[in-house]
Amino acid sequence: MNIGEACSREVYIFEGTEPLANAAAEMMRRHIGAIVVVETEPKRVRPVGIVTDRDIVRGQLSLRKDLAALTVGEVMTREPLTVPESCTVEDALERMRMRRVRRAPVINARGDLVGIVSLDDLLPVVADELRALAGLVGSQASREGRSAPSAGSWPGP
Repeated sequence: MNIGEACSREVYIFEGTEPLANAAAEMMRRHIGAIVVVETEPKRVRPVGIVTDRDIVRGQLSLRKDLAALTVGEVMTREPLTVPESCTVEDALERMRMRRVRRAPVINARGDLVGIVSLDDLLPVVADELRALAGLVGSQASREGRSAPSAGSWPGP
C-alpha cells in the first residue's frame, strides 16, 4: 500500500499571514492536532509549514505574545517533512521516525499538497500487514505439521 491510499485527503490549510487564533479555533472545532501552512499560486498549493497544537503552546510561550497577536507563520515549523503520495508506508514511517514527527503533509509529483498522513493513519495499516504475516506463518506451520508459535514464545533453533 502506498501513502496516497493511507492518507487523509481532508487537510485544513492556512497561509502564514493568517491569525494564529483562527487556526487554533479551527483545530479545536475540528478536533485535529495540526494544520498545514501553504503558499498558493495559480493552480498550485504548496506546503511550506505545519502547525501542531504543541507549536502553538511553544510559540506563544517563547514569543511571549497573546495568541490573538500571533500569526500562523510565526509559530509554524518551517520546511516540514513531506511525503510523496507514491511512497510506501514503510518508507513514510522511516522518514517520520528520522525526523521525529507524527504527521506529514502528502504531496504529488509536482509538490502540490494532496493530503496529510499521521501515525494514527498508519498504525492500522501496519497492524493489518502483521496479521497477514502471522496468518502466513500459521498456515505454513500447519502444512509442516507444527503448531505456530504463540505470542511471546520463541521456537528456538
